[in-house]
Amino acid sequence: PSSGINAEYGQEAKKEAEIQSETRKERRKQIRETEEKNKTKDQLLVQVEPRDILDYGVIPELAGRIPIVVTLDSLTQEDLMIIANDKERGVISQLKELLSLNDCDLEFSDDALKAVAELAFCKKTGARALKSIVETTLLDAMFEIPGSDIKHVLISSDTVLENQEPRYTRRDADV
Repeated sequence: PSSGINAEYGQEAKKEAEIQSETRKERRKQIRETEEKNKTKDQLLVQVEPRDILDYGVIPELAGRIPIVVTLDSLTQEDLMIIANDKERGVISQLKELLSLNDCDLEFSDDALKAVAELAFCKKTGARALKSIVETTLLDAMFEIPGSDIKHVLISSDTVLENQEPRYTRRDADV
């Protein structure tokens, strides 16, 4: 009887691994497509002239007040990683500061930072997605830490991508 349970568990684990593999492949495909679209769009926007703004529908009185037309390149995953981890204004730095009020250190592994940037890139909402993803990842930890003996929180890519629990280090022992 137990061998049947083990075989069934093995099949479920295999299905789970296949699903995760397919999810990663879909995410990579989406990233490649988005990068290609962004590159094409950025190349076209560089060529925008004041006449194009009028043709787009902006009234001449307003278009005449725009002395310079400037375009911005789309954010890359690397840009999003830099923005998230900015020492002064990055969302991760802000949350580190918040958790330090409870004598707790927050650490994102390099893989976790890449995973956050990857998810934000896939959402196509720029840096705004970073805050949402990081806060969702830390939601449970933010409720557990105040008043607890947790002194360090390590966020891995599994925490970000697969909703696994962060690794907590307690003042007395590791959990």
